[in-house]
Amino acid sequence: MKATESHIVVALVEDLGHYPYEVWDLGLDHLDMFTEEVLEELHAIAWAEGNRYPSHYTMGGRTGQHNWGASGSFSEIIMQVASNAGGGVGAVATTAAIKSVYEKLRSRAHGDAWRTMPSEERAVELAKSRLHQHYAVAVDKLTVIRSDMDVQAQRYDIELSHEDGRKFGATVGAIRGMPSCTRVWAEGADLMPRPAPTPPDPGV
Repeated sequence: MKATESHIVVALVEDLGHYPYEVWDLGLDHLDMFTEEVLEELHAIAWAEGNRYPSHYTMGGRTGQHNWGASGSFSEIIMQVASNAGGGVGAVATTAAIKSVYEKLRSRAHGDAWRTMPSEERAVELAKSRLHQHYAVAVDKLTVIRSDMDVQAQRYDIELSHEDGRKFGATVGAIRGMPSCTRVWAEGADLMPRPAPTPPDPGV
């Protein structure tokens, strides 16, 4: 199936049983690829570190139909990849692979879920929503401590604090020309064990 709306997530984790230290989240409209093709492209990320074997990863997804006046289809894919949170050559290669795959997917889409950069207020809302989704933190417990817009790079860089002392960050427009691509991460957070991720319900 070629979906009307596609939601693709790559989460980087120290191990597959814990919350991610970084998440790349992309939304596209009218992606001219079957879901199976998208899954195949994402496999390349697991090989990015150049090891003899791919990094440990899990991948899951679902497709469906929705109708609220106009019918459409959706596809949601979540990939978790074990990578080095401390940085280094492997982490750089993984980030480069994510960007490369996302750029390829974008080239096969007929539209971004966001066609222009959102307002700062909307960018903050999106950042909080993604942090809630990927780290299970309450939106009303997050406070923005910095929000900067880089006009040339077409992105917002946002830092937030949680009332329990944890810090989080977000880049809205994480890849130039893709305003719907966000990158969120945890800074010094106690990344507790978590259950396997379940793709979000687009109707919620």
